[in-house]
Amino acid sequence: MPEVVRSAAAPPLPDARRVLLVEDNDEVAAATVALLRAYGWSVEHAGDAETALELIDGGAVPDVVLADIAMPGAFDGAQLAVHLRRMHPRLRVVLMTGHVTEVHRASGEDGFLLLPKPCSPAALVAALDGDP
Repeated sequence: MPEVVRSAAAPPLPDARRVLLVEDNDEVAAATVALLRAYGWSVEHAGDAETALELIDGGAVPDVVLADIAMPGAFDGAQLAVHLRRMHPRLRVVLMTGHVTEVHRASGEDGFLLLPKPCSPAALVAALDGDP
């Protein structure tokens, strides 16, 4: 059987894991999208919590949501995570932040993995894969 070769522009394979990245900083989002795609993830990006909810309500339910905590809009990433848990109890949500004060506030959100920003690519992929 021939080996499957994909270009960077090729659509994800049918069994690709799907992540919804919720990040308001365009540069951080672009780098994260490129990194995750290099690791084989299918990535959808939303610039705020409201857009993320619109995507999910429209049927684009990912395998995992990766959300920045500090975001503009009606609610932040931690509030999005709590809302998603009510809507989709089995949906995994990983939170990330570069703000120490947010780490202390989010540590009370039971059951959500919190990553520092920046973190290593290996730590990010392991967190999304569900590895501790």
